Amino acid sequence: EIRRGDWSSDVCSSDLAQNPSDTGSVSEALDGMVCNLLGAYLDSLAEGEDPGVVLAIEDAQSNCFQAAFTDDGEEQCLDAAEAFVQGHAQGYSEEGVGPIERYAIAYTGAVDIDGYYEDAITVSFFECGMDVAYSAYVLFSHAGEGENFMWRDPEPAGEEPPLL
Repeated sequence: EIRRGDWSSDVCSSDLAQNPSDTGSVSEALDGMVCNLLGAYLDSLAEGEDPGVVLAIEDAQSNCFQAAFTDDGEEQCLDAAEAFVQGHAQGYSEEGVGPIERYAIAYTGAVDIDGYYEDAITVSFFECGMDVAYSAYVLFSHAGEGENFMWRDPEPAGEEPPLL
């Protein structure tokens, strides 16, 4: 389904998997964090901004910290975001965040859809207690065109090793 304009709360990782009894599923807390991150990212793209690589971390009390990495190339920014998560696994006291319970990292790129590359946001996410981290992508078009900005529902991209 193609959507126009503002992202709305239905762009969430809940489109991927949510079953509280399954250690591979997405909790409501992780779903909300990923949803907020994607929503802000989509809003930035709609306005023509380049948000760079954006990360969100939360502790068990839902104290959250978000950061954008934009000063270097995308690969270096992604490496820096991953290193930040790993380096602050025990918390980020400067921002009042205890030991990291969950994280999400989002960035733009392209995905191959039936032999054609399409613009996409990729988001990686994990929460303690899950067996693996997951990634998903959201296709988008018409960045910088406000109400003409379009995006599709998230699609699973696969599993990856967790950073924690």
